[in-house]
Amino acid sequence: MNVPAAREPVLVGVSRSPATVWAVRWAADQAAARTLPLLIVHAQEWPSAVSPDVEPGGSGHLWAAHFRAAGQALVETARAEALQLRPELDVSVLVAEGRPHDVLRRFGGEASQVVVGTRLLSEVESPFVRSRGAGLLGRLACPLALVPRLLEPLPEHGGMVVVGVDGSAVSEAAVAYAYEEAALNGARLVAVEVRRPHQAAREGFHEESRLDLGEALAGWREKYPQVEVEQEVLTGYPAHLLAEAARHARCLVVGTHGRSGWRDAVLGSTARSLVHRTHGPLVVVPPQYAGEA
Repeated sequence: MNVPAAREPVLVGVSRSPATVWAVRWAADQAAARTLPLLIVHAQEWPSAVSPDVEPGGSGHLWAAHFRAAGQALVETARAEALQLRPELDVSVLVAEGRPHDVLRRFGGEASQVVVGTRLLSEVESPFVRSRGAGLLGRLACPLALVPRLLEPLPEHGGMVVVGVDGSAVSEAAVAYAYEEAALNGARLVAVEVRRPHQAAREGFHEESRLDLGEALAGWREKYPQVEVEQEVLTGYPAHLLAEAARHARCLVVGTHGRSGWRDAVLGSTARSLVHRTHGPLVVVPPQYAGEA
C-alpha cells in the first residue's frame, strides 16, 4: 500500500450505505484537526461466479469492468466530498479486493484511526444484525470511529465530548483520546462513570465514586488545562445511560478489551452494545492507545 504521507493516515471505509457520507465527513474533520492525510478505502467482494482476473473477451469481462468502475466511482465521489469540506487535505483513494472486514483490518494496521459508517437499530433488530463495525471491535490497534447517519451536522467548534470511565486501563486509553478530541475542537469534556444500581445504597458510595473518577482524570487535567471538565456518576445499564448522556455530543468515547471482573469488563462489553445505539459518532479506543505524541 502506498501510504499518502509519512504520518499514519485517517482511514475511512466507504460503501453504498447512506451513512458513508457522514463517515467521510467525520474522517475529513479528524484528518484536518490532527494534520494527517486521509485514505479512502472501498472493499470489493467479488462474487464467486466472476473472477477478478478474467481476460478481455472472456466470459464476465464486461461485467467485471463495470464492477471495478463502480468501485472507483465510489471512492472518487468520497474524495470530492472530503475535499469540498476540507480543501487543504492530502487525500488518497484505494479500491481493494476482499471482504470489507478483512480489507479494513489489513489497511487499518497502518492507520492512526479507522472510520466506518453504521446505522441505528431498534431493540428488536440489534440482536440479529452484525455490522462491519462490530466485527472490527478489538481487532484494531488504533481507535475505531463508528459514524451513523446524523440528523444535523456536528458543530465546527465547541460542544461536548462524552467519555465512559471505569477506572481501568481500558478507560484510561479512552480518556486519552477524549481529552485530545475535546482540546482539538474547543469542546468541554463530560466524564461519565456508570455503576450497578445496588452499589448506590452502600455507605460512602458517592464520595468513593467521585474520588475514583477524579483520579482517572487527574493526570490528563494537567496535560490539557484548557479543557473544561464535568464529572457524572450514574447507576443503571451502561449502554443506555452512556448513549443518552451523549445524545447531543460531538462523540461518545469508550474503551474495549476489559479485564476480568464487572468493573473492568463493563466498557469492553458496553462498546458492542453501543454500536447501533448512539445518535452520534462512537469512538472505541484500544487499551494500547496512549494519545498523540
